[in-house]
This record gives sequence, structure tokens and C-alpha cells, in this order.
Amino acid sequence: MDLDHARIRVEDLKEKPDFPFAPLEGVGPNLAGWGVIETCLLLPESVAVMVGPSACLRHSAFMAHARGFTERFYMLCLSELDMTMGNHLDKMEKGIADIAARRDEKVIFLIVGCPDYILGTDFTGVINRLEASTGKRIILGAMAPITIGLKESPFTSAYTSFFDFLKHEPRVPDDGVVNLLGTFMPLSAQSELYQVLADGGMDEVVQIPLCHDLKEFARMAKGRASVVLHPLANGLSGKMDKEMGIPTCFAPTSYGFSTIRQQYGKIGEAVGRSLDIDNHEQKARQAAEPIFEELRGKSVAVGCSINGSPFELALFLLENGLNVETLFARGTIKPYEWELIGQLREQAPDIMVYNASHPGLCGQTQPFDHVEIAYGVDAGMYCTNAANVPLSRYQEQKYGYEASLWMLEQTREAMANPISNHDWIYGHDFLI
Repeated sequence: MDLDHARIRVEDLKEKPDFPFAPLEGVGPNLAGWGVIETCLLLPESVAVMVGPSACLRHSAFMAHARGFTERFYMLCLSELDMTMGNHLDKMEKGIADIAARRDEKVIFLIVGCPDYILGTDFTGVINRLEASTGKRIILGAMAPITIGLKESPFTSAYTSFFDFLKHEPRVPDDGVVNLLGTFMPLSAQSELYQVLADGGMDEVVQIPLCHDLKEFARMAKGRASVVLHPLANGLSGKMDKEMGIPTCFAPTSYGFSTIRQQYGKIGEAVGRSLDIDNHEQKARQAAEPIFEELRGKSVAVGCSINGSPFELALFLLENGLNVETLFARGTIKPYEWELIGQLREQAPDIMVYNASHPGLCGQTQPFDHVEIAYGVDAGMYCTNAANVPLSRYQEQKYGYEASLWMLEQTREAMANPISNHDWIYGHDFLI
């Protein structure tokens, strides 16, 4: 297939239909991270049971092993014939009842796949009987790739379902508590964001990956406000705002200094405090300049698997003298990114944006042989000669100006000690 079908100049990318359509979307390297099972098991005191044919379960089995989730993850292999005839419901109910009898966790996620979506299976009776007999909460979820782009993503649905464990908690706001939503790995222990909030009088940050049980998770009901770092959490924060009166702001992980100042402004408005960041910004600018001196003029590609927006990072790199000429994205470009794309059209209209899941890209690495730095796992897989900087969601998480410096330090390290992208990525389980 012609590579031109998989790409578009950023000057021509003005709305969703402009993005290259993938007639048969592949599971590209951009899809590494924040899977359904990973999302569900962020909730403390939970286990996940995935049911379906072996071919559907295989990928999640690899992922659970690589991420260390096998202790809380079960799979029930079902035949296609049983599913077609509806005989799988009895087997499913018995299997989950057996697991519930042997586990202390209070929550069981029942994860189904595409076959049950196609068949229109109704799980209401099974779930009601299981909840009555086990005394545990059963939450229905899906790993159904055929629904991607057609409705709320399975990942967002799983994360939003956590609200059911908060909605009955008493709403007694505590001015010192802030909720941090949308992190898979928690922020680093000495995070800049913690310091900025503490200086503003908020000394307790509640984030789901650090909650050991549902009691700790319930502290979110006392939050003065919620700060969302990843779009996946917008559904949950929206419910907390609408139904519990917890103000929310979307301030995603960013790398550009001006964008970071804007994000802190949103956070300050949400928590009702003036946040002092001037000293953090000044130090970051001073530390960043000598690194930029080393990198200016380098050919760069940015992928959509990074923690943050590839369009936002591209703008920051362009502003500081790097030659960004290639971006990798997916058809589900996030609403807030269209303003960033508009800014890119003005600054560098000839940047090529590729659909990372397009079949026209399969095996295509030669067009990117000249790229010197690739940000993101997906960009690293296509740009085989480049120094790869993954900025992965599975690495220690940074926020604010420290995220910019960390990105630059990671770049300097990758340039100084180049290794095989393929070996590095698979060796660190960043791609399954």
C-alpha cells in the first residue's frame, strides 16, 4: 500500500475526517500501555476476570505477565460454540463464584471481549446473582477493540466505573486534600507538583496508584478539587464534579514552559489558590539551555505513545531549534490537541503526520532512516536509526518544569549511549 495513504501534512490536518483513514487498522506500537486490565486493577482491593476465546485472551495474558499482574488476574477460556449458543454464561458464573470464594478482594471486574459485543450478550442476571451470592461488587468491562472510535473507550469506561465507590461517601471537603487523576505510575516522591501544592497550603495529594485499600481511595470524596493529567480520567472527574460537587480541571502532562505555566494556572483556579511557580520556571530555563545547545538542528520524530501530547511536545522542540518533521498519531486525536495542531500549522506546515496504526506503515522504516531522535515507543519502532526517548507511562512520572528537564536529560543520555531500539523497547516490556 502506498505510504502516502498513511500520512498527511499538518497544514492539511484541520478536522477529524482529514486524518488518514486506515481501512484495516493494525495494532500498532502506539497501543502499548493503559490497557483495560491495567486500568481496572488500579482500583485497590480488586481482581479481574477476563472471559472469551483463547485468541482474545492471549494478548492480555502477555500483558498481565509483563506488568506483574498475574496475582490479581484470571482468565476463563471459552469455546466459540459455547458462546454462540449462550452456554458460556453458566460456566462464567460458576468460575467467578469459585474465584470470589477464594479471594478477599471486595471488587471483581468481569471483562468480556468482542464476541459478546457482537452477540449482544446480556450479563445483568449473572451479575445480580453473583453480587447476591458473593457479597462482592461485580463490575462489567470490555476489551473490545472493535468499539474503539465508536463509543467511549473501554479504558475510559473502566476508569469511570471507580465513581461507584465514591458516590455514597459523605462529601466533607478538606482544604488540604487534592485529587490527582489519570496517573498509571504515581508521580515521583519528590514531585514538583507536590511542592507547589504544599506551598499553596495543600499537603495531601490522593492518587489512585498509591491507595492501598478502598478506605484510602474514599479520601477522594474530601478533595478540594481534582486535577486530571490524562484524558482517560475526564469521565471520572466529570462525575465527581457533577454529582459530588468536587471542582475539576484538565491539566495534562506537558513539556513546553509556556504550556506548563498555563496548566498551573488552571490548577490554581480549580483549588482556589495562587500557586508560586516563578522560581521553578527560572531554574528550568537555565538548566535547559545548555542541553538545547547540544540538540539544535537535530532531526526529530514524535510519537503518540508518549506520556502527553505529541503535538505539544513538537511545538516545544520547534520553538527551541530542533527540526521536527515527523509525527505519529491515531485517529482518536484528543479534542484539546486540535488547538495545538493549529499552532503547528502556523509554525511548520510541512510536518508529516502519520497514522501509526495504518497498514501502509507496516514494515516501513527506510523513510525514517535519517531521523536522529525519536520520542515515544511507536516513533522508536519506525525510526530504527534514531536515539529513542520513550517518555513512557511506565517510567517514573514527572510533572511541570521537572518533566521538561527530565525529557531533555533522557534525550542527552540516549544520544550519548545509543542502543538498539528494538532490544531496548522489548527488553523493558514497553511493547507487547
